[in-house]
Amino acid sequence: KPDCSASYRNNFWTGICGTILYAYYCCYCIVYLTPVCIEGLYVECIVGSNILLFSQIAKSLRRKRFSEGALRLDQPKLSFSLDSKTGLPNGCGIYELKDSNRLIEEFMLLANIAVSHRIYKAFPHQSLLRRHQAPQSHMLDQLVRLCSSYGIKLDASSSASLHSSMQKYSGEEDMAKALVLTSLLSRPMQVAKYFCTGCLEDVRAFRHYALNVPLYTHFTSPIRRYADVIVHRLLAASLGIDEPFTDSADVVEDISENCNDKRKAAKRVQELSNEMFFAIFIQECGPLFESGRVINVMDKSFDVLVLKFGIVVRVYCEQLPLKSWKLESDGTKSSLRIVWKRPDAQESDDRGAAISDQSLGLFAPVEVKLFDKGERLKYAAVIARPSFKLEDECH
Repeated sequence: KPDCSASYRNNFWTGICGTILYAYYCCYCIVYLTPVCIEGLYVECIVGSNILLFSQIAKSLRRKRFSEGALRLDQPKLSFSLDSKTGLPNGCGIYELKDSNRLIEEFMLLANIAVSHRIYKAFPHQSLLRRHQAPQSHMLDQLVRLCSSYGIKLDASSSASLHSSMQKYSGEEDMAKALVLTSLLSRPMQVAKYFCTGCLEDVRAFRHYALNVPLYTHFTSPIRRYADVIVHRLLAASLGIDEPFTDSADVVEDISENCNDKRKAAKRVQELSNEMFFAIFIQECGPLFESGRVINVMDKSFDVLVLKFGIVVRVYCEQLPLKSWKLESDGTKSSLRIVWKRPDAQESDDRGAAISDQSLGLFAPVEVKLFDKGERLKYAAVIARPSFKLEDECH
């Protein structure tokens, strides 16, 4: 059997199968029929067969879940490789979800849903659940109209129809468009929150929009989420294997609010950590020259989604060799019209000979240069003029 020593457990994210502990990587190898060897010991055939069976079940569950109206908007997550000597980032990319991750996810969702129904039935006024409200309708309607003006039809009448609309752009050739749409759709989406069932009168408000289920909670990660600890206590009490759960609805609601605050703070810290590591990565390995797509325009700047990393950077017009720029709008969609100077033109050249005119709107492709600003943990972005190489144009 694979080694289950403390050193092994501490160095890998793990999947649990009975009494045997596996890294996600090991599950991935088994799913893709790759021989797995851990410290000289090969995975037993029966365990490998079971994992393959669970993988097939998970795929069926996933298909069924989305056919019944679930929605998933995968925001890209940065993954860094570190130099073994300095500990500084020397590589960066988007973390790739594999079938082994999805295998675990499907059964975790099943467990969370099953537990939510059990504890709500036993404690209808004290249960700690998690709800996800529908997107902000005004912002979503605006986005639907905006996308329509670019020839992209989004049906946002339900989570199921929105997922179906997004599936049209799941192919490799539409990868850039899908990334832009995912980024845009994240704006009207609301944040999922913990709550106490005794503090909400309308049961319809318990729903989880993205999962399209009436009840949901967090049960599977008590080692890293306090909300799960409370849910474990509720479940144990409902099964009669622990002392009765006596906390009032007000106490559970206070715990829920605190968990929401801590989760929001943790997410912000994670975002800042990614920004810091990415800035160091550019400092160590930059400048970087990457493809991007415009996702927002303003009067003096515009935002670009860098496709390779899934990050959004802001480009300021005043930092580009431009003669002029102007924000244009027809009431539905906006574009920023910029006029480039000749590479050899002087600032005082009023004739503006051979100036390139470019319109930047939603989905517009651009080439981005990411470079160290010379300030601590700060980087900046510029774009190249069409038909010019960034290495020659941007300094």
